[in-house]
Amino acid sequence: MSPLLHGIHVAALVVYLASTLWLLVLLAAVGRVADPAEQRRRLVRQLRPYNVLSVGAVGVLIISGASALTDMKALYGPGYVLLLWPLAQKLALTFLLTMVATYLSFGLAHRLVRAEQGRLPVEPAQLRSMLTRLRGGAYLALAVALWTSWVGYRLARQALLVPPAAHGVARP
Repeated sequence: MSPLLHGIHVAALVVYLASTLWLLVLLAAVGRVADPAEQRRRLVRQLRPYNVLSVGAVGVLIISGASALTDMKALYGPGYVLLLWPLAQKLALTFLLTMVATYLSFGLAHRLVRAEQGRLPVEPAQLRSMLTRLRGGAYLALAVALWTSWVGYRLARQALLVPPAAHGVARP
């Protein structure tokens, strides 16, 4: 992975982790508000930027990772087979992270935003359920993001042990 692409990939990871941590802090703060309608109002003001940041960061992670994958194939040639198992692990975790992140943003957060925009009545039990699912999903997303990062780190270390193909470009 080129240094620029690696920097973009890491920056997107930091944005995703920070936005998801921010969501957890926000949920804790909103949980201290007694009125459910005020809880939803305060939460929605912050969910709009969260949705954009989190989904955008995951998109950048996917695109930059896919670009690095293409570079790896060119660099290692037939030796690329030696990296298939750790790569399959990372791709599976990336898929899981994408599903969890989009569930948080589109399945939960966006529903709250649309309910507030449509001035739908706030049902306290339903809001509590949504907040609980948001909190659990955010913790799951953080765990999967960190696990995926760890597998990616191990993949990069293992890739250093694979000799480049004779026709491959020089290792950065």
